Amino acid sequence: MANKRLFFWLAILLLIPFGQSSCTVETAHAPVDELTETPTAVPTATFAPNTAVVFKRSGGIAGVEEEWTIFTDGRIQTNTTIQPRLSTENVSQLLASLDSTGFFSLSEAYLPEDSCCDRFLYEITAVKETTFYTVTTLEDTPDMPESLQQTLRLIQNTLFADNNQ
Repeated sequence: MANKRLFFWLAILLLIPFGQSSCTVETAHAPVDELTETPTAVPTATFAPNTAVVFKRSGGIAGVEEEWTIFTDGRIQTNTTIQPRLSTENVSQLLASLDSTGFFSLSEAYLPEDSCCDRFLYEITAVKETTFYTVTTLEDTPDMPESLQQTLRLIQNTLFADNNQ
């Protein structure tokens, strides 16, 4: 009896044509004209209260990642062993000098087409009133504006005056 049932089911299976199915599955799709792109949030930098200047230096032969945050009261937070000390007057003078060099009217980036070869990447953020301005550049960028060169010298002289960096 079991052999007859097995034979019956084998015969039925052999009679069903392969590759054809009487069942179809449809996938629901939204109409193309209703698709809209969802905007992606762009992260924004946040700064601690009373931040005056943030100076970042990365790259070079050693591949450093250094950052100094200068606060309006003269405190400096850094991830390096270079721990300069500034007074409130030094910070005010630094911000006034950045303004006089033209830092706050520079473009966001001055980067060469060829970024090759162990140069420092600099990112400078400074506050004027309540607005933060950030400029990024690579060491020895051709056609770097003189005001940006002055800004780099000014900040480095302020931070590294006693450290030969």
